[in-house]
Amino acid sequence: MLQPFKEMHFRGICMFFDLRIGVRLSLIVVILLAALAGVSVYALHEIKGRLLAERQSQSRIMVQGALAQIARFHTMEQDGRVTREAAQKMALQAVDTLRYGPDQYVWVNDSRPVVLSHPIAAMIGRNVDDIIDADGRPLFREFLRISAGSGNGTLSYRWPRMNDDVPHLKISYVEGFAPWEWTVGSGVYVDDIDAAYEDVARRFGLFALLAGLASALVVGLVALGITRPLGQITRCMTRLAAGEDVMVPEYARGDELGDLMRAMGSFKRHLTEKKQFSEAHDAVLREAATVFNLITDAVMVTDARNHIKLVNPAFSRITGFGPDEVIGRSPSILSSGRHDESFYGGMWARLTSEGNWSGEIWNRAKSGEVYPEWLSITAIRDRGGETHGYVATFSNIAERKRSETRMRWQAEHDALTGLANRPYFETALAVALSQARENDDDLGLLFIDLDGFKEINDSLGHAAGDSVLAAVAKRLQQVVRSDDLVARMGGDEFAVVIPKLHREADAQHIAEKIVSRLSEPFAVGGVQARIGASIGIALYPHHGTSPEQLTSAADGAMYRRKQKGRNGVSLAGNSSEATVS
Repeated sequence: MLQPFKEMHFRGICMFFDLRIGVRLSLIVVILLAALAGVSVYALHEIKGRLLAERQSQSRIMVQGALAQIARFHTMEQDGRVTREAAQKMALQAVDTLRYGPDQYVWVNDSRPVVLSHPIAAMIGRNVDDIIDADGRPLFREFLRISAGSGNGTLSYRWPRMNDDVPHLKISYVEGFAPWEWTVGSGVYVDDIDAAYEDVARRFGLFALLAGLASALVVGLVALGITRPLGQITRCMTRLAAGEDVMVPEYARGDELGDLMRAMGSFKRHLTEKKQFSEAHDAVLREAATVFNLITDAVMVTDARNHIKLVNPAFSRITGFGPDEVIGRSPSILSSGRHDESFYGGMWARLTSEGNWSGEIWNRAKSGEVYPEWLSITAIRDRGGETHGYVATFSNIAERKRSETRMRWQAEHDALTGLANRPYFETALAVALSQARENDDDLGLLFIDLDGFKEINDSLGHAAGDSVLAAVAKRLQQVVRSDDLVARMGGDEFAVVIPKLHREADAQHIAEKIVSRLSEPFAVGGVQARIGASIGIALYPHHGTSPEQLTSAADGAMYRRKQKGRNGVSLAGNSSEATVS
């Protein structure tokens, strides 16, 4: 069976060498152009894939941010602090704030499916079971199928932009919130990526055509004349094959030997260009190796058996493991033990089906430290689709998480006292009123203004004043209940939100304790400083049902207390007042 094949192969080689030199040069140029085209097309597809992955990552981050908000209110429901209806309402209010532009938003629908949150007001409350995309698919039914239980995934479809009736290519990421049977989704338009890809592909096609025409022209001109005796051609060829720098003379003769000699010169130029191309290719490989060694993300390459065969310096810096400690071993040496088998099962299922996986994971460094990282894994597959290994990149995101937590705390709290600031107070008061309304509870609001604080500032200095304010904050937190919210409104003004108030007298009692506690002297740099407090009380629903009404009532009561004599308590809408000396 092999003998006929060998004979055919030999005849094919002989036929190639029987061709004219011009034809052979043409074939070589075509092969080089084809190789260049293959590399370029692969690069274009890689760039397109990365852009699509980045867009999908944007949607996933938005959805997971919304799910974190929803889970927070679900926890409040489980703890019994709010009813399910109240928790869902507050969750939708939080989701409604997640807007990143006209085309980047989060929506929520339930299992019917009815839209619960959407930037288009007309969509809220609508049953969208009948909505189909440009290809005739029941869009929201597809979302329900993907997000069933706590599932997640992406869906590509064509959908018009806001204020535009023309469908554009869009990819949405959806994830289910099983406790409430909700589907949370977000999408991004990717038609601009396809348009850019097609534009670059057209340009490359034009370039390839021009290069092919130019190459054909060059080969044709070379094939027109060869000027060299066959013996000299043979010697030159031998020396060229040995890598020597041979001067190929040019002859003006128009016979076939002259044509061959000129083709010889062209062949030498071709070898020079090939060497230059090889040197340039080697330079690119060296640059790629430099990037591999200098990139700040850890890179790990495994074989088909998932054994580590290559890591970069960033891997050792992040994990503490040197290359000799991990090469040949399984990546499971980094396992933190925080993830169960179902987590890794889902990861490998995704890798097997789609060839890639990315997400947040907890791993363990050599020192034993457990840290969060963002991990991306891509399968290395041949043209037949067989997997030969994996490339994983990851980075330690612990500092980023700490920074996000710190920034969120700083945005919601007063830097001097550590109490809630005015914006956070306003949000918390609105939420507390909503819960009181849902649970038919009473609520108290205290507005506190320090008496005599200006004199301390003027006489002892601002540093002493800041020390007193910090001490006031501590005393307020000691007096109020654990569920009460204490906020600094600015300057020497404070506020206290008292949820689940059982009796009006309880708010009066807390206010009087505050007045009494703040009347005690403060030690400031060896000096005993004294201040007082004027407090106004407003009660829900007696003095108002909105944050503005309650705030105005408490503020008015506080100022009335100051006008009638400081260091005491006034109740909104009540002429009777209490004074603590």
